Amino acid sequence: MRSLVASAVLAALLPLSAVAQPPAPAPAEPKPRPIRAIPALAREVKLDGKLKDFPATLTLKPPASLDASASFTARVGWRKDTLFLAVETTDDQLLSGDLLTLTLFFPDAGVAATGNTFRFAFDGKRASPPESNTSAYAQKLVEAGVERKDNTLVLEVAVPARALPRFPAVDPLVLDLCLTYEDVDGEGTRSAVSNCKDGGMIGEALRLPDEFRKGLKLKPPENVVGLEGNAGGWLGYGILSYPSWVEGDAALTADSLEQMVAPGGISAEQAGLHVPEELSLPNGKPLVVVLSGENPYSAKGTCDADKELRFGFYLVKGKTAQRALEWPAATCALGRANSMVLDEEGTLRIGYSNGPTINFAWSVDHFERTELGMR
Repeated sequence: MRSLVASAVLAALLPLSAVAQPPAPAPAEPKPRPIRAIPALAREVKLDGKLKDFPATLTLKPPASLDASASFTARVGWRKDTLFLAVETTDDQLLSGDLLTLTLFFPDAGVAATGNTFRFAFDGKRASPPESNTSAYAQKLVEAGVERKDNTLVLEVAVPARALPRFPAVDPLVLDLCLTYEDVDGEGTRSAVSNCKDGGMIGEALRLPDEFRKGLKLKPPENVVGLEGNAGGWLGYGILSYPSWVEGDAALTADSLEQMVAPGGISAEQAGLHVPEELSLPNGKPLVVVLSGENPYSAKGTCDADKELRFGFYLVKGKTAQRALEWPAATCALGRANSMVLDEEGTLRIGYSNGPTINFAWSVDHFERTELGMR
């Protein structure tokens, strides 16, 4: 009895926070957005500003607004290796400053994936904004047909697969397709209507079918997460932002590989790095070394810690190349790579001007770092 009384007194003295409380309910996970399939088009599309080739199977509109002086309705479809759009805009005054901006983004293409942006007006294509980082190659590939009548403008747009931004190599081709119409009235006042908010479609997303990707006939390795078109072929990306796989339109050379992976980069000689003219594995297969990034030693006598150069070692076979190693070439901590040796057993040694030597061993199709002989 005394123990029961003591327990009751102790419980009464304890603060309420010490008394066991039921666990708080877990926050509800956000509901996934509804996905709408992009339909296949039954026949070839003629970019003439007519809508006869576009059935209204999938349409997009901005939210209704009583204050808007312009609006649009868009139709979307695909055929073979091309995404097609037909956009009909209505505007109380069609002026040269009125712009239709198309932004495409695949959210499941990897953490480093970005979108592509294209612009149009009553005279057809306009240049993409520089801040969008949409390549000149992608902009050139996109075609548009325009028909203007009174206060109505019809744009038909063809976006080939190579002009698309990076898209998933395996995961579903879920797509945010954003259209924004910027209206400039006679006094120069701007207003805009869009089917997107904060970079994503409002309340839904679109999806291209797997058949679209299969039609490209690409066979990247399993570690590739995203695929991206290039003037020379295709690039495959893993988790990192550096290409891990390349497929060229023709047999790859050291020069063509460099143009695809790191166009406009500096040479090893310009950066003060030592890279042998030829590197071969024990089985005789050649390795190509590509240099990318920014030189931290570009200013004489100083080093910029926010910059670095990186090596990409690629195993090339015909039209394809697979990255075997990515590693720093020049940093403020390591210094410059001033020696590089690949011996007959497949051991790669890279020495740096600040003292370290890093060792790697060849394993099947890539290099692995080893502590053996490290200093």
